[in-house]
Amino acid sequence: MSKTPAQQSAFKQLYTEIFNQGGDFSKVSKDLKKPLKTYVKESHPYFLVTDGYFFVPAYFTKEAVTEFHQKFANVNIVELHDKVIVLNNWSLELRRVNSAEVFTSYNNLEVRLVVHSFKPNLNERLNPTRYPVNLYRDNEMKSIIQHFRH
Repeated sequence: MSKTPAQQSAFKQLYTEIFNQGGDFSKVSKDLKKPLKTYVKESHPYFLVTDGYFFVPAYFTKEAVTEFHQKFANVNIVELHDKVIVLNNWSLELRRVNSAEVFTSYNNLEVRLVVHSFKPNLNERLNPTRYPVNLYRDNEMKSIIQHFRH
């Protein structure tokens, strides 16, 4: 029996878990905090990464960018569009935002994928079999956020 797409989405599983834990990343299961292999859907003006099902924005720390430039001096972060990157060290932060201005949010809440360390897999190419959609436009995710808010 095959899994449904929602069960295969790493992002949906992670974001559901952080809402179930009251927005506290420290309470998220350690099993879910492993390196994430992602595909860069867009690198400018937003840096969007996808797990093949949903896309979310990635927010890089200053340290992550510095480390990347030291290790991969010949590669610009904007050039990672359509490439695979591995997020070695990352965290999730729950933020209040204006959903009229931030398209990667719902009900004035955004979970930010904060990248502390990453590396590109420049030789690996992915050909997504489906077009990834905004995680915040998924009906199940909207229900989870509404439940969290009320």
